[in-house]
Amino acid sequence: MPVESIERGIQVACAQLSAAVATVRHQHEHYLDRPGDPAAQDPFRVVTALTAAHPWALAGFGEAAWDAYQPDPDAPAPEGLRVGVLRLAGRAGPPLPAVARFARHGHLLITESGFVHGARSLLQALALRLATATGPGTVRFALADPVGQGQHLSAFLRLPVPMRVSSNGGGVAASPEEIEDLLTTLTAYVVEVTQTRLTNVYDSVEAYNAATTGATIPYHVLVLAGLPAGVSDQAAELLGRLARNGPRAGLYLLATVDPGLPPPRGFDLAALSALGTTVGLDSRGDLSWDDPEFGPGVIEPDQMPPAARANPWLDEVSAAASSASRDLPFARIAIPPPRRWAGVSTDGLDVQIGVDSKGEPQHFVMGVRGVHHGMVGGDVRMGKTNLLHVLISQLALTYPPEELELYLLDFKEVEFDAYLTERLPHARAITSRTDREFGLSMLRRFHDEIDRRARLCREAKVTDLPDYRGETGQVLPRALVIMDEFQVLFSEEDRLAREAGRLLADIAKRGAAFGLHLLLATQSPGGPLTAYLRPVYEQMALRIALGCTQPSVSQAILGEGNDAATRLVRAGDAIYNDRRGEGANPVMRIAVLPTRERLELIAAIRSLAPGRDYPPPASFDPDTPAKFDPNTPMAPAAAACHTVQASTVQAWLGEAIEIKPATAATFERYVRSNLLVVGGEEHGHGLLLATLLSAAVQRAPADLRFTIAEFARPSSSFHGFFASAERLPHEVRIADRKSAAAALDDLLAELDARLAEPDEPDGSPQPEVFFLIAGMHRWYELVTEGDYGRPSETSARLVRLAEAGPDVGIHVVAWADSYTTAERALRRAGLAHFGLRAAARMLSPAESDALLGVSAAAGLDDNRALYRDTEWPAEQVEKFKPYSIVSLHAFAQAFGSTA
Repeated sequence: MPVESIERGIQVACAQLSAAVATVRHQHEHYLDRPGDPAAQDPFRVVTALTAAHPWALAGFGEAAWDAYQPDPDAPAPEGLRVGVLRLAGRAGPPLPAVARFARHGHLLITESGFVHGARSLLQALALRLATATGPGTVRFALADPVGQGQHLSAFLRLPVPMRVSSNGGGVAASPEEIEDLLTTLTAYVVEVTQTRLTNVYDSVEAYNAATTGATIPYHVLVLAGLPAGVSDQAAELLGRLARNGPRAGLYLLATVDPGLPPPRGFDLAALSALGTTVGLDSRGDLSWDDPEFGPGVIEPDQMPPAARANPWLDEVSAAASSASRDLPFARIAIPPPRRWAGVSTDGLDVQIGVDSKGEPQHFVMGVRGVHHGMVGGDVRMGKTNLLHVLISQLALTYPPEELELYLLDFKEVEFDAYLTERLPHARAITSRTDREFGLSMLRRFHDEIDRRARLCREAKVTDLPDYRGETGQVLPRALVIMDEFQVLFSEEDRLAREAGRLLADIAKRGAAFGLHLLLATQSPGGPLTAYLRPVYEQMALRIALGCTQPSVSQAILGEGNDAATRLVRAGDAIYNDRRGEGANPVMRIAVLPTRERLELIAAIRSLAPGRDYPPPASFDPDTPAKFDPNTPMAPAAAACHTVQASTVQAWLGEAIEIKPATAATFERYVRSNLLVVGGEEHGHGLLLATLLSAAVQRAPADLRFTIAEFARPSSSFHGFFASAERLPHEVRIADRKSAAAALDDLLAELDARLAEPDEPDGSPQPEVFFLIAGMHRWYELVTEGDYGRPSETSARLVRLAEAGPDVGIHVVAWADSYTTAERALRRAGLAHFGLRAAARMLSPAESDALLGVSAAAGLDDNRALYRDTEWPAEQVEKFKPYSIVSLHAFAQAFGSTA
């Protein structure tokens, strides 16, 4: 409730009460001659309710409410100021606060002619009321006390520097020179506000503050004791200007006046008094003033409470103001509901993310004036993540999904998860703590989008996005990739890092014309990144640098020799440079967006599209177990098997760590179409069962058979692991260590028969046969060497099956616990017949390199694996998350029951 409204309510209640009592000296008649008016019957109720609702503005300093004082960040502007208590003769009731008009109405002067000590105590009480009853940071104080050398106003030095204006190092101005300097400083401030903030648009700071989305202009109050003491002729002229011009800029005078002192040349007390309210204290300490409502009454003025009571309140204000001065609430800059989703991205992106050093709105602009890509960097806890949230929220509030698409990747934290769980409609890809492979796949998709848009523009005979939209009338949205901690992509010097560097460079070079933009964020922008990303950095016109301690970090963001970011010490301060780090380094203040408010904003954004169905974003959860379900991630692959590549069988091994269907090993009637799996027991068994179930989904029982050689110990939890496969409608033969050789003999016999007669009598191909070996390292006859170190007979026979079987539809899928044991079982020549290879974490980089051609399998996490087809280019592997054992068994049981 505005103080002015409170003031009006109190004055109305006082006027009604005064008119009802004939003995009241104020003689405000005729107001209570309305018997049906409830307020007239009990006017004290109105005042009591107002005081209880706004104790800091209206309650006396001695009342119990002040024992629990806490600053109110939402307190209104000081349009009214309590000066004391109205005493009404002949009528009992609670004290009525007397409120003087202040901000928006004029200055407040207190004459010292009757009671000097009381007047100066009232001055202190009014300053205390201003400090405690307004929002922290709403009012800044300029203190001058020439008569007490600072004694009367020293309590207010407890306020933080942002709440005080000073020209003498932060103290109270006491000498004529200090007062003149202080008035000069205030004059310069009024000029700056008038010329750069109000200009010819706003007639007052109130109008400006109501309209701005930047920092509001605080009120400035010159608190001066003993005017005109200590005021030189020059200072008097400055004071007169401030009195006339200050209120428009939010500057007011709160002063005691000693009319007995000789005025300086040009000082006109009457003119000054006409610009506000004057109150005076008589010899008894009673206060009177020139107010039309309270003027005729007797008012007991407020006095400054003891230091033991006032100082803790000032300390509370100080703490709250320090926090308020650091934080710019997001609500100050948030896109208002009427303007949400009203933005058009044809000519670029433009949203406010904070305020500049002057408090004016600071905008994030991309897609215009050569600014198409950007980089954000700074030390830990300096506000990088908050900046990204502010940017994402403002963009999603401004532009509808038809105008803007977002790709959000965070390689280390979980900050982007909420945009996935709460379904931000603009998101086309979201992941947190993601693997490098997923980030690379997103860059590939983004790069493919460049090619698609380039083709569309060629067909429309235009060269860029704005022209395409103008020529065709079709909305082609802009797209922004935000990659936090993107340096993880380059944490290893490998094929992935090299490809990522090439993609980023090409996207940065070609994407701008087609509305595709990059914003890369990191805490570590230097080091090996420089070698990979020099061509990318050259395209990054926008550089946002938060505080950092190392000059090398600042220079990596802003450019060589630019260490300006090392001078930023507050979290949330940043340099916004859109000239590739050259020129000036303007400092901005980023708005603060708490988590709860951000979640509410996402819900509000989602509510803007009732009835519209936006596709879910591509995502990858690094921790959730992969679920085997052919109806979801593998559906495209399954469909392909039944149509285009009917002669192949795909083994879905796990969830691909990139934007694509499941990782799949493709079996066909061709040499080396066998799968070798190396890794721990769980992954080994799981990948074999995944292969079996994948084939069972794609082939009818008449077209597919399985033989499984199982070597788990009876005491192992994996003993009988494949029992669930026996429920399938397909023929499944399970052999143990005793019968495995016989099973191999049968398969070799079938191989010989198929070599002699490849097809069925009717000309159709023979059924596919899969021989699954669950533990080559435990097949004694396989790994035991023959005479003179030659391979065992079992090994030679298995190698023959692997060599000749694929051509006639017999495939070997074998698991070993290490590459060494696999090589011992089949020798290097035998392993060459396994063109499909999957590996969980391996024992050493050397083993990984021998199996896959890369050393990466030695550093895999527990729930990751690599797949490679030996016909792929060198170093190409596919990383995936193997399906969970639970989901595999659940699917096997459900599939068997359904069949």
